[in-house]
Amino acid sequence: MRLIRYAETAPGGQQTGREVIVQGRELVPMAFADLAQRTLGRASPLTLRLADAEVVESSIEGIPKGQSATWDTTVSTDLTVRHVGLVRGGWLPAGLALEAGSVIMIDRCTLTDLKGRFKPNGRGKVGRDFVDWLDDPGVKVNPVLLALEGNQREFPSRVEIQAQMEEHVAHLRQLLPKAIVIGDAPDMVEAVIAFAEQHQTASERTIQFLLAIAPLLRHQVSRDRLPWVLREIVSTALRCGLAVTDMAVICAVSAAAVNKGRNSAKRALKLTEPSYGRRDAFNAMADLRSLKHFASLLGLVPNEHPMLCTSDKDLALVWTGLNISQFEFGDGQPTVKAHPVEEFLPRDAGLIFQQLLANMPR
Repeated sequence: MRLIRYAETAPGGQQTGREVIVQGRELVPMAFADLAQRTLGRASPLTLRLADAEVVESSIEGIPKGQSATWDTTVSTDLTVRHVGLVRGGWLPAGLALEAGSVIMIDRCTLTDLKGRFKPNGRGKVGRDFVDWLDDPGVKVNPVLLALEGNQREFPSRVEIQAQMEEHVAHLRQLLPKAIVIGDAPDMVEAVIAFAEQHQTASERTIQFLLAIAPLLRHQVSRDRLPWVLREIVSTALRCGLAVTDMAVICAVSAAAVNKGRNSAKRALKLTEPSYGRRDAFNAMADLRSLKHFASLLGLVPNEHPMLCTSDKDLALVWTGLNISQFEFGDGQPTVKAHPVEEFLPRDAGLIFQQLLANMPR
């Protein structure tokens, strides 16, 4: 359960002494548009929605105790939102997405920031952020994504994975002494190594696909060329052994189709790099793989609330843009269903893509 305390203020900004305390089941995750409009690292008001909320205390006339509803409120705070907590159904500021006992997965950019924030006087230099709440006794932090990615922008060996797990666990225990840091137990390390070896072939297919389609997406795709480019993306995916519904393929379609505003898919695939090479493709693959693994985890633990913490806005926009709303884990194989939002996959491109899929040989 979540508690929100609302303190009433007069038009001049002074507190009136009246307040409302609301208890609710959970904070409703925010969506693509909320994130697209936000500048990460800057303190700005947050609009929060508390589901199944009930007023447990009230001294404000017109808001009686016991009133139930979905509670919407805008919170002004000096805390910044530098790190996004990806969750089932969208995102929340990292600290607000915490659920006692649930596992928090972090990526490399978050770890780098934590090293600066939690060193002596670190927060005094960078200011307060919701991510500071990660140092909590109810938090379980797992650096598995860091070990799978390695630090050489290439597939890590067994020895490197083990060394990375041990190094990151030690760092995190030092940085977050109140939190529970997991991942260095011998059986867990072996499971991570086996998982990496099992998925390396599929990951290599994604790298080869990205290298092949990079020239198509180096420049903005015109409306006239879009159908041809999408056909090339689909045929390249099939040639590389990828399912045409693979996350990398959908991101490539989005990168080709979006021609207004921030092209988050193109940035997430690192296709803005002037000399796109294997190391760029590996980084993009590793980021997308982290989203896939996180989605699988959500299907595996439907009654828990894991979080993937990142400060990579484009990667977070991919997650919210895909709008993955259904997570299933039957017969050992994870299944997710996405319903991309219009801003991530424009309707005209979606129709062309659907027609290409319909015309594929059965």
